[in-house]
Amino acid sequence: MKIIQRYFTVTLVGTSLLALSVLVALFAFFSLIDQLEETGKGSYGVAQALTYVLLTMPRLAYELFPIAAVIGSMASLGMMAQNSELAVIRTAGVSKINLSLVLAKSGLVLVMIAIVIGELLAPICEEKAQHMRSMALTEQIALKTKYGFWARDGNSYINIRKVLPSGKVEQIYIYEFDDNDELRSSIHAEKGEYEDGKWLLENIQQSVISKELVKRQHHELANWDSLLDSEMVNMLIVKPEYLTLWGLIHYIDFLNQNVQDAQRYEQALWTKIIRPLSILAMIVLAVPLVRGTSRTTAIGQRVFVGALIGIIFHICNQMTGHMGVVYDISPAISVTVPTIALALITLFLLRNHAP
Repeated sequence: MKIIQRYFTVTLVGTSLLALSVLVALFAFFSLIDQLEETGKGSYGVAQALTYVLLTMPRLAYELFPIAAVIGSMASLGMMAQNSELAVIRTAGVSKINLSLVLAKSGLVLVMIAIVIGELLAPICEEKAQHMRSMALTEQIALKTKYGFWARDGNSYINIRKVLPSGKVEQIYIYEFDDNDELRSSIHAEKGEYEDGKWLLENIQQSVISKELVKRQHHELANWDSLLDSEMVNMLIVKPEYLTLWGLIHYIDFLNQNVQDAQRYEQALWTKIIRPLSILAMIVLAVPLVRGTSRTTAIGQRVFVGALIGIIFHICNQMTGHMGVVYDISPAISVTVPTIALALITLFLLRNHAP
């Protein structure tokens, strides 16, 4: 069994990573076409578009892992079936349950690779990609730190401490300097929102500094003319797909403390939690679908079937996720239902239809 386990692991991992490489290259190509349409805006050129696409490839790989896993498992078992290797393994006394366990153990290697990409590589690369793209399109100097978002707008320096998913911001500090680099005005706004191409600030405290005195003013509401546009706002908003598991947990807690809707982030959290099970269920599904004695089915047909299953599963995930938002269904239910259904179907097929 150790020899069989090692053989299955090498074959499955190699085939799945090959399928993943093809899928990522295909989706990256379409992403590059979209990005090339943005070239010419600001300093965003072909080199920046290529860099952006390369940096987003880890996220694509993480999202496409379940599809690559089912393609890899279908192709791997298909090749073994064509070479009569599955028939020999079954004749040697390996049951379909044991075969599924062997395949699941091999799939754990893919799960670990997916976790490393999704938790370590993808968030870092994605943040850099979005930051680089926004900077190039807007041609504004901006920086994210643990003290919030910093940007320069002419002679003004802006610090935004809190960013909410609705596009609203809180704790805005604006420091205005004159041509001699002397501080002339300091503004603190409790809240702000970007609407219709302009900023609206609330509960504003302004200190106007001159050589003789400091004059303080208070305003309930005021418009703020700034070069910060929607592209920069999009960079400020923390997108759930860019966060790690622990980052999502902390951000959900932050939103709940601020009485903000955290459903999108809870969905992303449950997606990360359930994804390893999705990958394993996709891999084991190949056991009842590939008959060990069949040598007539082409590998290309098995790859096509695997890709079709993966796409259908991805669509079902998207549908249940959107339905969860529309009908206010708990993310723990709307996100996990497709994977649980897939696991139950796999168990049913293993019990009744596997060779």
